[in-house]
Amino acid sequence: MAEGLVLNEQRNLVRRELIYYLKVTDRHTGQELGRMGDVHAEGMLVFTPEPLATPTVYKLFLELPKAMAKEEGYAELPIQAESLWSRPGPKASNYYENGFRFLDLPSQAQKAIRRLTEIFAMPG
Repeated sequence: MAEGLVLNEQRNLVRRELIYYLKVTDRHTGQELGRMGDVHAEGMLVFTPEPLATPTVYKLFLELPKAMAKEEGYAELPIQAESLWSRPGPKASNYYENGFRFLDLPSQAQKAIRRLTEIFAMPG
């Protein structure tokens, strides 16, 4: 992930690491679930302090960077996603990596995610 691009042999899309680790919040509880590590049109990686149950469908809010939120007129993007896997982070880290697949993203959410990757992706 350090290079900004993440490839996986089972994935056809390139995931983009952003310059921000955006907050991911559970819409039902209002609690922060974790931080987004990278994203592509079909899913995202979320860092959490504890492993997540899989497969589980979550209704989430994805925080938008302040500059984008001002343009869009809202600070959080409502999304629904399914957790597909959960594993410990790299050695000596204190977090878990969780893979999510987006479910039924409305066109507004698709556009916002595309803009996130175009504007805020790490170079590389």
